[in-house]
Amino acid sequence: MSFRRLKRAMLGVAVAAAIGASAALAGCTIETNHPRAQITIEFNGTEYVLEYTMYRNMYPQTVRHFIELAEAGYYDGTIIHDYQSNDWYGGAYKYNADAYAEAYDSLAMDDYLSDPANFLEDDYISLFKAGSLTPSVFRDGGYTQDNDGNMLPVEGDAIPTLYGEFSNNGHTVENGQRGSEYGALKMFYTVGSDDDNARTHVLVNTAGGQVLTREYYSNSATSLFALQVGSSSSLSTSSYATFAYLSDDNSEAVLDDLRDDIDNYIDDELSSESDFTTKVETEVDRDDSLLVGPVQVEYSVTESAIVIKSVVITRY
Repeated sequence: MSFRRLKRAMLGVAVAAAIGASAALAGCTIETNHPRAQITIEFNGTEYVLEYTMYRNMYPQTVRHFIELAEAGYYDGTIIHDYQSNDWYGGAYKYNADAYAEAYDSLAMDDYLSDPANFLEDDYISLFKAGSLTPSVFRDGGYTQDNDGNMLPVEGDAIPTLYGEFSNNGHTVENGQRGSEYGALKMFYTVGSDDDNARTHVLVNTAGGQVLTREYYSNSATSLFALQVGSSSSLSTSSYATFAYLSDDNSEAVLDDLRDDIDNYIDDELSSESDFTTKVETEVDRDDSLLVGPVQVEYSVTESAIVIKSVVITRY
């Protein structure tokens, strides 16, 4: 048994009781500064369970958004659709094992990613329209007032994206902010291909109750998130909300195991590391009403799927 696996086994016993206690709180209406989530990832028939601590006290709307999506089961059975050396990106595509394998083998992953059965943009918008996601971004179409005379965005102008809680978008954290760390989760957004479109102005409703005018591209996150798997990241904390961190050494060891097992899979099953991914071009934000057209993106899709089996909120 490797040192990493031995360390994981020893820590697992100590952590098990804490997991059980946290899970018992699921459904509790009490909100803490640091909710927790359990993310189960599957690769090549093995499951890897990561425990996360979220920072509601610093990124309240981002954490709420992630929790709402998790509670709706939105992330369950999705894939890491863009595999990069420092960051893995997920939260947009369902996993269909047979269709995935067939599409990869036939060089038709663009069709897989474009298939409405796999591409979850419509599902996300449906959740928003059903009231399952709390609005925080609005078209710049004017204001209403509450009973105290405070200015509010027009409810009907709400759009299905998320206020970007990071410093480049005017969001400040007084103290205790953490930087890019191994295993951290960041809420991700795709910048529009047309600069004028991407910089359309919107109204944002901050957690502090302020209504501010901001450029759209910083407030266009939907369901996408990035998992940092390197010591550094291409996504700075000043431009992306880094809202969750691995809770303990055991979870770090589990992520180490996952990365080691991917490396072993490549060595044992494939001719070279380059055979593990293929570049795929596709369109996203196809139904974004603030952009003239969809955004063209390129992903590195993996030969064997890395699947987000489930995201479960274990403490609120």
